[in-house]
Amino acid sequence: MDKNSEGNQSYNKRYISSSQKIEAKYINFIMLLDDQITRNLNAAGVETRPVKTNGLWCCFLLPVVLTFYILLYNVSPLYKLVTYMSYGLLFYSILFIVFISISSVVIKESTYGGCVASSLVSALFLYSFLGQDLIFSLMVVSVPVVSWYSYMLRQALIRCPRTFTIGEAMIVIQGIVLFGLMGLAKLFSNLDDTNEETDFINVIIYTVLSTVGIIITLLYLLTDEQRNIQNLAKIFGAGAVFALIILHSVLGASFMLKFWNYIFMHENRVQIFCFWLSLVIIAVLVLLSRTKLAVKANTVTRKSFHILASLVFMSGILLDVNLITLAAGIGLGLLVLVEALRKSRIEPISSALQSAFLVYSDEKDCGSFAMTPLYLYAGLACPLLLVPQHAGVELELLSGVLAIGVGDTAASWFGSHYGFNKWTGSNRTLEGTAFNILSQVATVYALELFELLQGNNALIRTVVAATVTGLVEAKTDQVDNLILPLVSLIAYQATWFIC
Repeated sequence: MDKNSEGNQSYNKRYISSSQKIEAKYINFIMLLDDQITRNLNAAGVETRPVKTNGLWCCFLLPVVLTFYILLYNVSPLYKLVTYMSYGLLFYSILFIVFISISSVVIKESTYGGCVASSLVSALFLYSFLGQDLIFSLMVVSVPVVSWYSYMLRQALIRCPRTFTIGEAMIVIQGIVLFGLMGLAKLFSNLDDTNEETDFINVIIYTVLSTVGIIITLLYLLTDEQRNIQNLAKIFGAGAVFALIILHSVLGASFMLKFWNYIFMHENRVQIFCFWLSLVIIAVLVLLSRTKLAVKANTVTRKSFHILASLVFMSGILLDVNLITLAAGIGLGLLVLVEALRKSRIEPISSALQSAFLVYSDEKDCGSFAMTPLYLYAGLACPLLLVPQHAGVELELLSGVLAIGVGDTAASWFGSHYGFNKWTGSNRTLEGTAFNILSQVATVYALELFELLQGNNALIRTVVAATVTGLVEAKTDQVDNLILPLVSLIAYQATWFIC
């Protein structure tokens, strides 16, 4: 061996050694930061979901998804508004992480000055790129939104013990705040450039969700003596009156006929609706029979609901994306309402729902609310909201279905039956991860084979996205249903140049 070869080997060893040292220092710093945050949360009496890490990186996911789309597409001013406001929420999240790593005071105090600095970040973007007045952007939009986020984040961690990690709470509250901002902006501004059909869908969705919000608020205000079926019926009656007034005033006196015609006066939609109804009936029958037996469902059994839900969203996205958007909004309201009724302590409804919850809950549902089914539904539906245009981007709209409906379900089934080699520091198996990736690629290949999905280099993009989500699913201890759809969207966005 000559001297040059020896010198190159020596240089490579030193380079690898230096890289490993830098990586080790970075990982150690993150772990020490995470441990310090956990100690400060314990000192403040805050109980997060019991996992090894706090998932601090999760706060970047939603702003990154939104940023990719404003760079790749000619989006509406409303989409830009929501994206720029996400920067303020992200900046506040980073400040929150920094301060909670130093002291638990940020959890306990009623006000926090970081809201002003974070609001200024969003206000500068609104001023620079949307042409909005700086004072208006700061005082009317940014400060209220960031302050709302700050309050809700702390309340979620304090009042919902063992329900969220910090990262999960940040994603959930970011989504709620930005969705609320979008609704208010649609109502009080002309920043959105939608068509008549989209406006019709939005009115129904926001009416349903606001009605559910009113019902939940009234249920919360009931005293123990008032929690009975009679008062529940009155609350539902009040909610129905509110919804009818809103729909009548916005859509006109014939709004019921318009809604009926939209769904049932279209042959294709009637067939889709009947298919969905059959899947819902199957799910309800399985749920009732398993609840009656009172046999605890295992992970593979729970994943069967992933398959049924994925079939609903996949068929809707591929055949009628507007119809599935409408159905997804209504379904979200109903799912939240069911969870509210479970927690309402109104008998016999609460007991019946609690029995079903005990049978199908897993170790992640150890907190105040049953978040796993909500995460599943939101994960399947979120691309419908996040992807700014629906025509020609069905692959990205299917990112939630592929990541959790197909990949995560396949990994769980295959890993539990045939997995033997586990990832380091994880209970996930290498075999399950491999089947996760292969199942997503095979699904896209089948859809292309039957001409249900069209797109340039869809298989190559899916290989990249499936590999990324498969590795994240194998290594993270955050809730898969919540983070994998966002990770999948980012992976698909990163491969946009292949199209």
